[in-house]
Amino acid sequence: MTAQLQRDLESAIQGLMSLEEIVALLRRYKEQGVTQPEVYALLESLRDQAPNEAVEDRILEVADFVAGFCSPQMKIWES
Repeated sequence: MTAQLQRDLESAIQGLMSLEEIVALLRRYKEQGVTQPEVYALLESLRDQAPNEAVEDRILEVADFVAGFCSPQMKIWES
């Protein structure tokens, strides 16, 4: 995963992007060859640096989509 993709995801999580938009972003990453473990590792790293509880909660929500703990239509990667 490139540094730019990492920054884009971090901005999406900390900004006002909806969960649906973040899932769409992650699907584009998948199409570009980014793997589920890469994204999950980045989310864990971001969680360690979360500036507040709201951002940490958002990271955990996104991690659920990445891990597949969501409705079938929202899954990004097949486990």
